[in-house]
Amino acid sequence: MDTLLLIREKYTTFTTVEKRIADYIFESGELLLEKSVQEASQAIGSSSASLVRFSRTLGYDGFSQFKQKLSIAYAMHVDNKDYFEEVSDSETPSSIKKKLKVRMNQMVETTNTALSDKTLLTVASCMEQAEIIYVYGIGASAIVAQDLSQKFSRIGKQVLFIQDPHLLVVDLSVEKERALFIGISMNGNTKEVVDIGFVSKQLQVPIVAITAKEDSNLGKLATHILHSISGENFQMRTAATMDLMAQLYVVDILFYLYLSEHFDQSYEKLQITRQAVELLQDQQK
Repeated sequence: MDTLLLIREKYTTFTTVEKRIADYIFESGELLLEKSVQEASQAIGSSSASLVRFSRTLGYDGFSQFKQKLSIAYAMHVDNKDYFEEVSDSETPSSIKKKLKVRMNQMVETTNTALSDKTLLTVASCMEQAEIIYVYGIGASAIVAQDLSQKFSRIGKQVLFIQDPHLLVVDLSVEKERALFIGISMNGNTKEVVDIGFVSKQLQVPIVAITAKEDSNLGKLATHILHSISGENFQMRTAATMDLMAQLYVVDILFYLYLSEHFDQSYEKLQITRQAVELLQDQQK
């Protein structure tokens, strides 16, 4: 895996010292490649041993191998010196397209690495067994909840996105014996989503969390976690673009997996729903 992407992916799990090392790597760029472990540790304000441990945390034998892999990563991104910048002033259409392309590639790679195949298969099985699925998210995550509901409804699954949390938990309590709850929150601490997750837990309803934070409040409540990771750590975001793309990407993977496992019946339902939509469109002409 690209070393720069690896550091970005693991950033939130780093200790304070490891984050300081990572920040220095991003700020100094290729200057680090010219330094010995002693010179680098002095510049960072840490110890040589900390740099070696940081390298091993990433899966490398030591600082020398880490620098070698980092050099390859910089060579790959030689045309992307602003790789970790979200947006700046005086952007051109070309530069914005390039940044988004790089960032989307980064998101796909980090999410693929974190997303467990076994968990995907388990969640798909849980969705098959559930007679009714409730999905909830707010803000950008509400868009993902709507997308999930729309996709699976087209293939015959009863998936409800009820925006009023009070109405949702009332419905959930009545249908608890045959229900599944899917909570969507990138940081896993969105209060409304966590509150519904808590109620679901009390009702003994299985919970699937689509989140980047396994140790979040939602993650701790969840029966199963589908990791969606943007690979970004901007202190100030102008938009939750990559968070949204990561969540939608996870939903698409889950949908196509379910579709593949129930191909014939899903295809039949898709045909039926498509015909119904076409009938409506003809009526509205």
